[in-house]
Amino acid sequence: MYGLMLRLSTLDADAASALRVIGFFDALVEQRADLPTVLRRTAQLVEAPVGVRTSDHLVSERAEPGGRMGAGGPYVGARLHRLSTGDEVWLEREGEPLPLDDLVMERFALAATVALGGRERDLGQLDGPELIQQAIRPGLSDSDRRRVVGHLGLDPAAPIHVLAAVAPMADIASLAENLGRLTGRVRFGEVGACVAVLSSGPVDDTVAIPVGCRCGTAVAADAAALPVAWHQARVALRLALPSQHASPPYAVQEAVAVPFQIMGGFAVVVEHVPIEAIDKVVDVQALDRLAAEPGGADMIRTLEAVAATESLRRAASMLHLHHNSVAHRVSRAEQVLGFAVTDSYAHSRLMLALVLQRARDSAARD
Repeated sequence: MYGLMLRLSTLDADAASALRVIGFFDALVEQRADLPTVLRRTAQLVEAPVGVRTSDHLVSERAEPGGRMGAGGPYVGARLHRLSTGDEVWLEREGEPLPLDDLVMERFALAATVALGGRERDLGQLDGPELIQQAIRPGLSDSDRRRVVGHLGLDPAAPIHVLAAVAPMADIASLAENLGRLTGRVRFGEVGACVAVLSSGPVDDTVAIPVGCRCGTAVAADAAALPVAWHQARVALRLALPSQHASPPYAVQEAVAVPFQIMGGFAVVVEHVPIEAIDKVVDVQALDRLAAEPGGADMIRTLEAVAATESLRRAASMLHLHHNSVAHRVSRAEQVLGFAVTDSYAHSRLMLALVLQRARDSAARD
């Protein structure tokens, strides 16, 4: 049927041609064609751009005769046909309308209604975790992603905070409950080795994070940016530490929830430097030897505080330790590292080694 009617302009305004138009769209309906197929076939038939927009504006797509598709509304002067549902289809024909345009619009509207209904049924069959996976996966059209996010109860046009978290599901549920009380709508579901949490508000020092949980965070400007934000959250996760406290403000301050936006150039290092290369860095090897000693975990935390502050006294204050205790640990670390933390660029060198070590250990663990 499609091959018989590639161009509407070749048909006459007679009963036989009208039946061929009806048959064309009936074939689309009978084959349960999805919305992109309906749009592309119709654009090819009428030799002009066509589109469809739902009443909630979560779907607004147009197709051109050459097959190109994209998001967007009708051009000024487009011929509109509104459906009983409030959805609308349109035809962007330059010049005078063709004799069968009225019939085309009517049947096009019917085929689009069926395709939209099939799309709703498909979404209705997905549970919460499957909707989460659809919302963050690359390759989904913007309109479909907006509709998925709408089904999750989130605003597709508003910023969405994305967390990549590692913890038992019961603890994730507790985190989501804590986050929801402060920010509003929260949805979560397993995605591979971690859990994706989508929230209308951010994780900050007021959010209690369960013991043992760690997460990376990022912000999507809207639904269309979710795949990028999910990738960023996964990168940030590699620098997150397991929470040692069940109540704020300690959790976030101790790098349990690492925001991608504060990583700067470290994000490139974490994402692209392979584990094999990290293992060959002499400073990382020195840190590994320190970590393997008795009290090694405390030593690494001490060095992180030292690298992040301007003085040993400030680091001691952060760690709630006496200044002499921190100085003793630093003296031992300097013997293994082979440089003094007061040397030029020493803080940056130490911080880079610590970041590499944590990124490597996180990749191996996850």
